[in-house]
Amino acid sequence: MRDPRSSRGRDFGPAFGMGGRGRSPGRGSRRSPGGLPGSPGTWLLGLLVVAFFAVIILGSDEPATERATEQDLTATVQGAMVQAGLPTVEVRVVDWTVILEGRVATSDLKEAAERVAFVQADVIAVQNRLFVPPPVDDLVPTSTTVPDLPASLADLVLQARLSAVAAHPPIQFESGGDRITLESVPTLDRLSAFLLFEPAIRVQIIGHTDSDERSPGDNLHLSAVRADAVRTQLLARGVEPDRLVTLGMGHADPIADNLTKSGKAANRRIEFLLLRPGEVGLPPPPDPAADPSADQGIPDPGTDDEGK
Repeated sequence: MRDPRSSRGRDFGPAFGMGGRGRSPGRGSRRSPGGLPGSPGTWLLGLLVVAFFAVIILGSDEPATERATEQDLTATVQGAMVQAGLPTVEVRVVDWTVILEGRVATSDLKEAAERVAFVQADVIAVQNRLFVPPPVDDLVPTSTTVPDLPASLADLVLQARLSAVAAHPPIQFESGGDRITLESVPTLDRLSAFLLFEPAIRVQIIGHTDSDERSPGDNLHLSAVRADAVRTQLLARGVEPDRLVTLGMGHADPIADNLTKSGKAANRRIEFLLLRPGEVGLPPPPDPAADPSADQGIPDPGTDDEGK
């Protein structure tokens, strides 16, 4: 009978993990493809490779997020410019720096645009590249030798310069009244500076309206009070009273049609007429609201004894 103890050294096969217990693997032997790595360094290297690619994948989304946020900031600053009355300012954002481009009328508006941009959230810096056109005086060439021009031609030059100063932007009023808009303040400043620089000239301020009115004579009155409002603003800026006379023309002198909005807007205007020595300016138009009985000595019920 066979002794079972004699089988201790038998090879039970790899299923029991005991195969070849006494044998050492050969120099050319390899581990099976499904086996685990032989050293901890292999695990560490694999983890480093995975982390490297994860950083690349996650980091690739950051520029897109940053671009989207800068686009939002551009829209925010551009909207603030429109609300501040600076629609000509163009806004770009680069690396959280706001770049202002475009054209504004004065240096004060340029500084105001920069302040509007600075107060917006997330703005790091502002580059103000806005262009301010030179004053009208700089646009007229001057020299040390004054040409001997006829008086009429010299007056034409002064009239052209006066009209240019008053046209960009034109003086505007709130609808139906004589209150001057804030956008007209730079024009009033330039007009007063021009008149102070030319102390010898006199000017007639002429108000015009479109043809819309509720009652006959309303436009004539409205144009007169608007011309007086402009005169008051120039007096407040240092222009002498005897150099400024006013006239309301109503809708008697249109420069465009009164059928379209653009035509009516062009007719609602303030003009400045240069007066030579001894001139009194244009005469007033006939008042359509005048009472024909006034010629017969019957007092007008719309006025008091002092003719106000």
